[in-house]
Amino acid sequence: MDMRWPVREAMRYTPLFCEENIWWLARSLIDDGWHPEQLSVLVFSNPDRSILMSAQRAGAGGGQVVWDYHVVLSAERDATAWVLDPDSQLAFPAPCEIYMQQSFPIQSELPEQMRTWVRRIPAADYLRHFHSDRRHMQGRIPDSAFPDHPIITPALGVPRISLAEYCDMQGQLLDESCVEPVQRLGPAA
Repeated sequence: MDMRWPVREAMRYTPLFCEENIWWLARSLIDDGWHPEQLSVLVFSNPDRSILMSAQRAGAGGGQVVWDYHVVLSAERDATAWVLDPDSQLAFPAPCEIYMQQSFPIQSELPEQMRTWVRRIPAADYLRHFHSDRRHMQGRIPDSAFPDHPIITPALGVPRISLAEYCDMQGQLLDESCVEPVQRLGPAA
């Protein structure tokens, strides 16, 4: 199988629905021959649902924006960790170290309620369990801004994990979750 990097402009993408964009991206990479163990989904958030990120296409000036959460895909290839973030102004993909340095301000300089935590989820688990009910955006954006494809839902009988559960940095998910401060992933400390 051909394991080329995807082209950002060619992927299925809906602004403000990073959790679905990343689900489709992970599905596409695995379908193209990537081994699921090479891929992880990273959910950035915190208990206050208020994280500061830079180099985001939705941000003004330097791309700074405050998200309640953000979801990206991490890929291991040739002994290097990469981040695929279709919402970033950075390269697609970007080396993890560069992504962390340029996407997150120095965490110790931020107020506690703006510091980012990350939950790492094996991509295969995310693909199997993620349930997108889109409730978090209802009434916040016009209906025309919602994805035109049906919601993502697990197969019958598979436990559903909602976006809210993935963003809960204090909860545990099935025994597969790893939650830690974002500075432990790279030099954003």
